[in-house]
Amino acid sequence: QTVALESTIQKVWSCIVEKDVGIIGLYGLGGVGKTTLLTKLNNKFSTTPNDFEVVIWALVSKDYNVEKIQDRIGENVGYSDGSWKNKSADQKAIDIYGILSNKRFVVLLDDLWQRVDLNQVGIPKPSQENGSKLIFTTRSERCGGLPLALITIGRAMACKTTLEEWNYAIEMLKRCALPKMKNEVFPLLKFSYDNLPNATMKSCFLYCCLYPEDYCIPKKRLVEYWFCEGLLDKFDRINEAQMQGGDIISSLLNACLLERDGEDCVKMHDVIRDMALWITRKFEATEDTFFVKAGAQLSQEPYVKAWERVKRMSVMENEI
Repeated sequence: QTVALESTIQKVWSCIVEKDVGIIGLYGLGGVGKTTLLTKLNNKFSTTPNDFEVVIWALVSKDYNVEKIQDRIGENVGYSDGSWKNKSADQKAIDIYGILSNKRFVVLLDDLWQRVDLNQVGIPKPSQENGSKLIFTTRSERCGGLPLALITIGRAMACKTTLEEWNYAIEMLKRCALPKMKNEVFPLLKFSYDNLPNATMKSCFLYCCLYPEDYCIPKKRLVEYWFCEGLLDKFDRINEAQMQGGDIISSLLNACLLERDGEDCVKMHDVIRDMALWITRKFEATEDTFFVKAGAQLSQEPYVKAWERVKRMSVMENEI
């Protein structure tokens, strides 16, 4: 249930129907609700009468990849077979441009971290003549207010029942109030991590940051990895470990440290993942305990000072 978004949705929608507006930017601090707002707008196109012929959603994220955006657009305009996906980025751009230039379209780009060259992707520039729209979300490090931190802290405090517990929590949060994102937001979010009931749950949570940003993590496979890595209790059968793992996942969901992603998957909010990586660097035994370069578009083996110190390594979704 989202609160107080309706007025913002209406404000953005009024820009969408305005002929003079072609590109709309939604910005704010990580976790402030930009993706939720974009999701609501995406749904509104299917429930509100409009003249757009195609509405396309594409996640960009920190590790910008032109071909991933092109493939997402291609799925929406009839280019989804294997032969098209094997084309070069330049040829895909030509194909996408050829389709979209003849349609009135809306492209929703979520989580931009850098400038996107529309010509490189194949997106015609929105104009009064074509009546198309481009809507994107991006971060502003200067914005204040972070609902994600409020939610996770609220969940952590839900089980606190005595005055002493609340006073202690307030004192701990005061100590976290340092300036800027890394020093202010992450310590606040870490309060929820610190309130996890045991070391097993904390280890299982940190393990999730090995996956790439916005990755759909299959719950069953995740528990199997936890079991094989020795993070769970010692069980003779995997189905017993699945029971404990399922309980841990439920607890992490309730703490807002994981999010549901369909029936069988979970994922980490990108700010929560950044916080988890920050914990592994700042509070684990050494900086090299975790080595995470998932989705970093590496084409060769990364350099590490001391491989023998690496306990957990992830190079998923690279080109090595």
